[in-house]
Amino acid sequence: MISGRVKIIVSMAIWGSVGIFARYSNLNGLKLAFYRVLLGSFIFLFFYTLNDSRWIKKAFSKIKPKVHLVFLLGAVLGLNWVFFFSAVLYTDIAKATLIYYLAPVIVVILSTTFLKEEITIERVALILIAFLGAFIIGTQGEISLKSKDFLGIIFAFLGALFYAGVTILGRYLRDIESSYLTFFQLFFAMLVLFPLVGFFDGLKVSTYSLSVVGIIAIVHTAYALLIYMDGLKEVEANEAALLSYIDPLSAVVYALLILGEVPTARTIIGGTLILMASILDLKMR
Repeated sequence: MISGRVKIIVSMAIWGSVGIFARYSNLNGLKLAFYRVLLGSFIFLFFYTLNDSRWIKKAFSKIKPKVHLVFLLGAVLGLNWVFFFSAVLYTDIAKATLIYYLAPVIVVILSTTFLKEEITIERVALILIAFLGAFIIGTQGEISLKSKDFLGIIFAFLGALFYAGVTILGRYLRDIESSYLTFFQLFFAMLVLFPLVGFFDGLKVSTYSLSVVGIIAIVHTAYALLIYMDGLKEVEANEAALLSYIDPLSAVVYALLILGEVPTARTIIGGTLILMASILDLKMR
């Protein structure tokens, strides 16, 4: 029997490869995120209603008291993926992923406002260290909106902001069963992204691109999420959070081995500062 720790490690290793698939999808970040949540929500709906035809009705009745927050969570989740996918398409995967992992540090900042949590001097220091790391990564090229690389850094940072928003909102929705919450956040993300895709880009997609997104939806969205949620039942939250750093580290390794993207010294130094600050903050909780 596979242990919970192994399930979380496998899910993180899978998620670390999503940037590689994004590169091979031939889609922009908005369209890729839209088709991911569209196919992902259909997959979840199919499998859960296969076992219980009344599942969707039960699920909606459970989220109904907080449907406004679940809808907001879906919108934030969808935009998070739009910006992350845009980032890995515009800049090196290592840069995009490491900047994206500012999210845990941003959560600390947002928690002081939305969750009324106190912030200590030690945490302020860690926040400054993380942003120093982001500064080191983000200023190694041309600082201009005309620079594709710099735009990728901006997109990664925006993705981190929305990723942090997903975490904050998730804390208000802990009482909702995970399968219900997962389906509806994907479904609401699809509703939010649908008019954006239709207006800016159109819904047309090639069979090849759809097959790549299908892999992301089945493997990275449905399968990885299910084994991750299953693994959480056996592993303490702090340990699961530490194991989550396999995601950015594996992303750097995949990009190196598959795409030949060698991270620069400044990317390594900056990324180390970001991850170190996040991990130290985690251990302080």
